[in-house]
Amino acid sequence: MKSRLFCGASVLAAMCALGASPALAQDDQGATVSEVVVTGSFIAGTPEDAALPVDVIGADELQKQGSPTPVELMKGLTVSNGVIGDTNQFDGRAQGAEGAATVNLRGLGASRTLVLFNGRRLVNAPIGQGAPDINLLPGAAVGRLEVLKDGAAAIYGSDAIGGVVNFITRKNLDGLEISADYRGIKGGNGDYGGSIAWGHTADWGNVLLTAGWQHRSELNVRDRDFATGPYQDNPESGWSSGGNPSTFLPLGPAPAPAPPGFFAPVAGLQRDSGCAALGGFPGFAAATTPACFWNYTPYDNLVEKEDRWQIYGEVNYDITDDVQAHLEGFYSETDTPEWKTSPSYLALQVPTNVTNPTANTPGLNAGYFVPATNPGYIAYRAANPTQLPASAVGAYFPGSLFRPLGLAGNPLWDDKSSRGSRKYEAYRLSGSLTGKFENGLGFDLAATYMEDNLVRIGYDTVVSRLQLALRGL
Repeated sequence: MKSRLFCGASVLAAMCALGASPALAQDDQGATVSEVVVTGSFIAGTPEDAALPVDVIGADELQKQGSPTPVELMKGLTVSNGVIGDTNQFDGRAQGAEGAATVNLRGLGASRTLVLFNGRRLVNAPIGQGAPDINLLPGAAVGRLEVLKDGAAAIYGSDAIGGVVNFITRKNLDGLEISADYRGIKGGNGDYGGSIAWGHTADWGNVLLTAGWQHRSELNVRDRDFATGPYQDNPESGWSSGGNPSTFLPLGPAPAPAPPGFFAPVAGLQRDSGCAALGGFPGFAAATTPACFWNYTPYDNLVEKEDRWQIYGEVNYDITDDVQAHLEGFYSETDTPEWKTSPSYLALQVPTNVTNPTANTPGLNAGYFVPATNPGYIAYRAANPTQLPASAVGAYFPGSLFRPLGLAGNPLWDDKSSRGSRKYEAYRLSGSLTGKFENGLGFDLAATYMEDNLVRIGYDTVVSRLQLALRGL
């Protein structure tokens, strides 16, 4: 999966970052400078004086917060709501995007929050909510964060209805800075990382080079008591009526005038007798359908193992007193090598007519058939003769109540969780030429290119082969 962004040049404002204007304010180190970028207005002035509410978070404040990652910073903002950034499989809006993180101002959705880096747009992540992945940003290079807490669609477009977040890099670092951090987490191995930043300032401008690495350790659902519990206490805490053991329907040949090869129920829906003994909860789906509820969350993680790397470089050069050139670029990678999930998914896909004997029978074409010759069927009927009448020639498993692997886990992995992986790789290059003419009219020529690639690996069932296996083929 791949996402790309390319923006060309324009006079007076870059097409990739409408609304960046110079103003007097404090830089990321607290010293007074002549100009900074102000988010959300074409009119010169400090963020505090702006007509729109802009919060400015400088380097000193970030340091007092323990140099948080971008997603941790977003979680701490009162205006931010519903941030995606930990394990995403529990949120339907972002399933499959584990390892990525988004910004959601005012709870209007991540696609309605515009995220800028040095006033220029970022490409959307290849999958998720139609928003950039802020985990890819080089945190060691960020010196200031400006948050426009009001809608700015008139300036930026529809992706700024919720507001704007502008990550701005450091401009006055002179020397070498090395940092490391560790955070202990009960039940896990902790989160840790490090960064290095080098900067040089001169009469002609400045140079900034940074590199960073962050590691998040795995934290399983079983490591937190509040994350699991009995069905009676919280039936919404990861309990599913579709599992294994499952609910089945005994079938026999359909009586005339049905065509040969058609089937008909010879008893009602049956719940597997081993449900409770194997750890499931005998209950009813849709109030009347017998089902074996099972809890899939113990196979999941609250936090996935992640490693993130970022490399960033920036050069600012004063061509003349009134004309400045800017060039920046970064490379980022986020690796989630062992994303864990339930042993298998619901078998909702339909096997082909060639493999499924019940496919032509109305009402029985969305599940799986186990013939009476299956050794498991023979053993189960011997132990439960009242559930499978002698007239039954097989059992039908509705796909909505059946998955190939459930309470016993997935035998392909030791911890019984099914596994996958996510790997994001992004690079970005941006340059601009800004200044003003003798008559005071300003100009901003800019071009930005960014690409974000995702390799996502997961495992599922080939349903027709599953049906053939249930028939002993």
